[in-house]
Amino acid sequence: MKNFITTMLTLLLAVSAFAQYRGKVYGTDAEDQMKTEALFSAFVIWDGTSHGTITDMDGSFEIDADKHSQKLTFQYVGYISQTIDINEIADKNNIVIKLVPEQLDEVTVTQRKLSSSINRRSAMLTQDLGKDELCKAPCCNLGESFETNASVDVNYADATTGARTIQLLGLSGRYVQMLSENIPNLRGIAAPFGLSYVPGTWMDGISISKGVGTVVNGYEAITGQINYEYKKPISEEICSASLFGTTSGRGEVNASVATRLREGISTAFIISATKDFDSMDENKDNFRDEPQTKQLSLLNRWNFHRNNYTGQIIVKTMNETRMGGQMDFNSKTPVADMYGVYIKTDRVESWLKNGISFEDDANLGIQTAYIYHHQNSFFGNRLYKGTQHSYYFNALFRKAWEEDTHTFDAGISSQGDMYNENVRFNESSNILNYSLNDISFGAYAQYTLSLEDMLSVIAGVRADYDTEFKSFVTPRLNVRYAPHEFTVLRAGIGKGYRTAALLGENNYMLSSAREWLYNDKDVYSQESAWNMGGSIQQTVGNTGLSINAEYYHTKFINQLVLDTDRSVRQIFAANTDNESYANTVQIEASYRFKGLDITAAWRWNEAKQTLNNELCQRPLVSRYKGLLAISYQTPLKTWQFDANIQLNGGGRIPTTIDNPIEYQRNTSFGSYQMYNAQITKWFRNWSIYAGCENIGNYMQEDAIIAADKPMSNYFDGTMIWGPLMSRKFYLGVRFSLEQ
Repeated sequence: MKNFITTMLTLLLAVSAFAQYRGKVYGTDAEDQMKTEALFSAFVIWDGTSHGTITDMDGSFEIDADKHSQKLTFQYVGYISQTIDINEIADKNNIVIKLVPEQLDEVTVTQRKLSSSINRRSAMLTQDLGKDELCKAPCCNLGESFETNASVDVNYADATTGARTIQLLGLSGRYVQMLSENIPNLRGIAAPFGLSYVPGTWMDGISISKGVGTVVNGYEAITGQINYEYKKPISEEICSASLFGTTSGRGEVNASVATRLREGISTAFIISATKDFDSMDENKDNFRDEPQTKQLSLLNRWNFHRNNYTGQIIVKTMNETRMGGQMDFNSKTPVADMYGVYIKTDRVESWLKNGISFEDDANLGIQTAYIYHHQNSFFGNRLYKGTQHSYYFNALFRKAWEEDTHTFDAGISSQGDMYNENVRFNESSNILNYSLNDISFGAYAQYTLSLEDMLSVIAGVRADYDTEFKSFVTPRLNVRYAPHEFTVLRAGIGKGYRTAALLGENNYMLSSAREWLYNDKDVYSQESAWNMGGSIQQTVGNTGLSINAEYYHTKFINQLVLDTDRSVRQIFAANTDNESYANTVQIEASYRFKGLDITAAWRWNEAKQTLNNELCQRPLVSRYKGLLAISYQTPLKTWQFDANIQLNGGGRIPTTIDNPIEYQRNTSFGSYQMYNAQITKWFRNWSIYAGCENIGNYMQEDAIIAADKPMSNYFDGTMIWGPLMSRKFYLGVRFSLEQ
């Protein structure tokens, strides 16, 4: 790994070792060619490449040599471009160019595509993250894609397994409907570690929608939806590859190739391999700061298009092993008197999409999916083995009238989850088996009104019957109103349901010695909640400044609650109708001028639930968050500089008063800051980037309770509210070849 990083740094330094050429660019007068003036911000580009620069106030420039071209092109608006062969210039440090004015018949205005933006035309508050936004941070997987995003928080779930969870609108990510190309995914047993199953280089973009979604995608979205798209074989990219390494010992390689076999048929193959070659113990507690992970993922997709038919087939496989716990642990089986964590996961995902369009603005679409997920794991002397088979079917008919002013959607859908789980809570207990075949059938209808850019209304309702939880109805309404071109108002209200899998979704909590107390009927239970909220999006003229203010309220009708406050030795789990809600207020401002992007945001959370018969703040949740993200890209996209600061507010910690004094913790945690930075050098077909995460080297102290006695009843690795990894430097290379 050290040799790899040294090699990459050498490549980065080599960029500045090439020869340089200097000169000045002048513009001549249209009537008197003898009159000249220095041209500020004239483009100087190596012909046939994207490598270039712009001139200074006095018209001077400096540019590195480019091995792909020997000709320099000089451009300035209103003047005729000029190209010279650098080999024909005698004095390469004193190049003088005079551009002649031209009479323009037409002017084309172009604008740099925004890497992150709020979708102005969407009735729901939706933020789109493009590939350029994902390149502002290392983004090794989906869980690391929100570093520059103010709405989504990604936190460690515990200190031994590496599980990560997201938070949206002040609540756990389990209330967010995760979608893979608009098909539900990462549910049930996959929830604790699912964010790491999606390689960052595979993604073409991410959409984050807040509040209840539409009824078309099902009844599950309570706080929002996160939909990620994979690379398409019909995109401009023929092939790509990337290498990535960190000072913590992590290495990653990705590659993809796409081809158009013939008219209307194209395919793509993508591979990703990740491995931790070393283990770290920066806090000196004799436990790995992160588990050593080895993962291999493969994806193959096919796209078909002929006349009025489109189709897609996607197959993805993933194999992952995680080994954590004490530093000396290195085994695939439990070891007496040594705390180890081992998690082996095998996963297969498949999708089939078909769409037919008709001449009268009508469409018929059918989506089907099947997912197999198997996890075999142990946490110290506790065992967990789970298998989940999931399927999804959705048939949608859509009809539009009056140039899409009125749209009607109707369809039927079915979703099923078949669980088979085995758990052993300690060496002396029996292995418990739980199984469930939860299948739901539903029908839905939705009406959309679109009055140009002024008004959008989406009203929908669906009725479902569940084999375990009988029938239920899901109503949803989203409204968008734009009184003028610079202001957009949104409001939404709706209900959501989800099936909670107590052990599968929370198996990482087996890394605590707490005793689990629950009724068998709550192992699989249904949660329901109402969500309502709204936002104001204001653009300040054409200044590049945009401000968005929002408020959302989520109120649970019933919820599966894991109570760790009642006793420091136990976890009480129950599906209850006790009071539980969350309020979120967020203000976000973004400013964009030429190559400069600045985002500043502030969010306040009030998330409360009834624990131990008392309404109190949800534990381990920050009460507020601030974000400042700055990105600057030089003209012609030659260099890019990114930095962000995250301010995380304090919160509550479950009581540990019954522990011995050395294993007690405070009842609250304070605010802390995280600093990250990255520099990227862009070339014609590739880029090299280097950066640092957690520059301030802030880590949660004593993250594991009783780390010195891991086999005791005091051991607990689930009281996590802050970062577990120390300062980390990284280096990466990306390559892509376009059509």
